[in-house]
Amino acid sequence: MDTATDSVDEPRTDPGAGFDAGIDAAFESLFDETFEQLKRLAYLLGADDPENIAQESFVRLHTRWDTLASTDKASAYLRRTVVNLSRSRLRHLRVVRRAPAERPADAASAESQVLAGHEHHRLREVLAALPPRQRQVLVLRYWLDLDQNAIAETLGIAVGTVKATTNHALATLRKVWPDGEDRR
Repeated sequence: MDTATDSVDEPRTDPGAGFDAGIDAAFESLFDETFEQLKRLAYLLGADDPENIAQESFVRLHTRWDTLASTDKASAYLRRTVVNLSRSRLRHLRVVRRAPAERPADAASAESQVLAGHEHHRLREVLAALPPRQRQVLVLRYWLDLDQNAIAETLGIAVGTVKATTNHALATLRKVWPDGEDRR
């Protein structure tokens, strides 16, 4: 028998065999470029497990890669997924914390301890006190440096809503953290 014919007739056993090498390279490149950014986004949005949330966003993107209208939309999809997963995680934590059973005090991870200097910790507390939408808009704008259109696309809201929400959030922050205050 001809060996070329034999290989065509045999079913593929490699799970990634059907995944195009070009798509694989594009996905890997996207991961390398954005993973740390997404992990920081999840952290700033208050997630207690930012690395897992960033990883989960890539898993979800990978399962829907073929349905993307354009690969240019992948970054926005990932950001939106991180925002939604962080929001869901925070809701879950609120429910768990309402439970009457005592639980051990949350221990911060080594990564969290390194990142949490005095000013950083205080800023995170101030951000946590903001309503979720205001916190999301500020983190996307000033941490990820996204423009208003990208923020609107990520959160699924109008650009005017992004502008108004940003103004309200900044006004609240100015009340809590005046410019002249010593920040050590």
